[in-house]
Amino acid sequence: MTNILIIAGEASGDTLGAGFVREFQKLQRQTRFFGLGGDKMKTAGVKLSYHIKDLAFLGFWEVVKNIRFIKKVQRDVLYQVDILKPEMAVLIDYPGFNLSLASKLKQRGLKVFYYISPQIWAWGGGRIRKIKSSVDFMTTIFEFEKEVYEKAGVPVRWVGHPLLDEIQAPVAENEFRRIAGLKEDDIALGLFPGSRIQEIERILPELLQALDLISSANPLIKGLIGRAPAIDSAVYRNIMTRHNSNARFYEGGNYDLMARARLNLVCSGTATLECAIIGTPMVVVYKTSPPTYWIARSLIKIPYIAMVNVVAGEKIVPELIQGECNARAIAAMSRKYLDDSGFYNDVKNRLARIKSKLGETGAAGRAAMAAVELMSN
Repeated sequence: MTNILIIAGEASGDTLGAGFVREFQKLQRQTRFFGLGGDKMKTAGVKLSYHIKDLAFLGFWEVVKNIRFIKKVQRDVLYQVDILKPEMAVLIDYPGFNLSLASKLKQRGLKVFYYISPQIWAWGGGRIRKIKSSVDFMTTIFEFEKEVYEKAGVPVRWVGHPLLDEIQAPVAENEFRRIAGLKEDDIALGLFPGSRIQEIERILPELLQALDLISSANPLIKGLIGRAPAIDSAVYRNIMTRHNSNARFYEGGNYDLMARARLNLVCSGTATLECAIIGTPMVVVYKTSPPTYWIARSLIKIPYIAMVNVVAGEKIVPELIQGECNARAIAAMSRKYLDDSGFYNDVKNRLARIKSKLGETGAAGRAAMAAVELMSN
């Protein structure tokens, strides 16, 4: 039986890690995965030593405050590596943690396979030297990333975006309305405040206040919250109670909500691409601590932060970031979508072109095949 270490530190990585494990085990049945991940990876058979909810630190300051715990997690991972002696490590995004760990794994003789490239194109090329010295093979989910690694001499393969396999056809409209408790004329507004507690605590209050402003002008607007699977519902409920909000949870799947809502208010991250693949117009929002924001602004080398805009190479959907991420601005942009059918349809048509830039279905299978080839060499 072959042991393989796998590390994912966020909800999106948990989803993609689970798909990777399933595809890998179709090719190599006698393998056991252990490491860090979430419920989906656990269901796929990964033995977890830490859950992603323990690792959901957001921003530079939050990482600094928790650095002792982070180092403890790394020590524990390395202890397991020394005991179980895996042949390979599969690292999924989460670059602050994974790139620090990669060199230590390399020193122990593991082959290091990186699935979901760190966003070096956003932060500048400083990390590429570290990647070249500590990563044996890189797989990218965006075609434009491949050229960056080829120029640096890092073995790389573009596999396409795994979300194309994850997102299925939504439930029927009448079933969606039944689950959501919507009347025939009600208009659903999807609220997606992020996958980390810090994001939710900063962003959800603004979304709820924006919902109040929007629904006061049009009582048919109903706010439905898409929950992150690793976050306890009490986190949301406490915020909703403080704001006396009439928003409610959508108890079906988040992709169904994204697809059936008229408009989505989405925290910047993987969710913006999910929404783009589904094709529903969105307002992208983001807010973090002031120190983290200013540090990030000084480091980021690209004009947009929403992945949907990065992939498009232009600003398809509005981004309301930091100071602009406030209830009035969110409500105003939402009303523009809801009141201006020309603007709404233009964004919808431009989003439809994004999907073609993400490759073809089967990304997890192609990544697994690349990993098997690396392990066999």
